Amino acid sequence: MAKKVEPRFGSIFKAVEEKAKKVSFLQDTATQITLNGNLDNLPLYVKVEDGIAEVAPYEYINAPFYIDADAETFAAVLNGNKDFVVAVAQGSITINGDAVQAVVFCRTMFG
Repeated sequence: MAKKVEPRFGSIFKAVEEKAKKVSFLQDTATQITLNGNLDNLPLYVKVEDGIAEVAPYEYINAPFYIDADAETFAAVLNGNKDFVVAVAQGSITINGDAVQAVVFCRTMFG
């Protein structure tokens, strides 16, 4: 059984890093994910180049799109307890920027 993702930066970062390694991305892209809640709005980025994802705990300047997420909700998505699209519809996750790249990335990464 996989370790439960906690709504803390380190736990979410590790889960995103592990998930990104297992996914086959269709196009090169990059995004910054900013977690908010009790985390002081800490960012991480996912950059995909030649199908390989790199995840780092930094801001990504000039990303094609940005994801802002409540840490509790994002952890629930990573744990499989909440659907990513439902979280977006409810407003606890927002996406800004290039819609096409965002949809392809999010569909690939989060199902």
